[in-house]
Amino acid sequence: MSWRYLAILFLFASACSPLVPAETPPQIQHTPGAFVTVSETRFDAGIFQLDYPSNWTVVKLSTADTNYLKVAFVAPDQSTVTLTQVENADKNVVRLENGVVIVVEINATAAAVASFFERAERLVKSIQN
Repeated sequence: MSWRYLAILFLFASACSPLVPAETPPQIQHTPGAFVTVSETRFDAGIFQLDYPSNWTVVKLSTADTNYLKVAFVAPDQSTVTLTQVENADKNVVRLENGVVIVVEINATAAAVASFFERAERLVKSIQN
């Protein structure tokens, strides 16, 4: 390699360095909407937490401009357990000690087996403040 090639490469790399921010941009640290933490088997929305099977997918369905949280837990066969935070409801609800009311919807595919319902029931029973 010639020294000219190295000099051009060095100048190009030097010119690109200001493009990378030195710290996290404020819009990343202050995004709107409900804060949630998702680990391999734990979902934590601050107002409630629960355990879910490690091979399930978590999908946050509520948008940033809403005052409620809606999240779906999707099993590998595409059966779902959907939890929706509401002000008040009478059917299929979990009422937490902190006043949070969550409507529970369980939708099973035709291919769902008994193990899906057992895991869905454990997920619902694990909901806590």
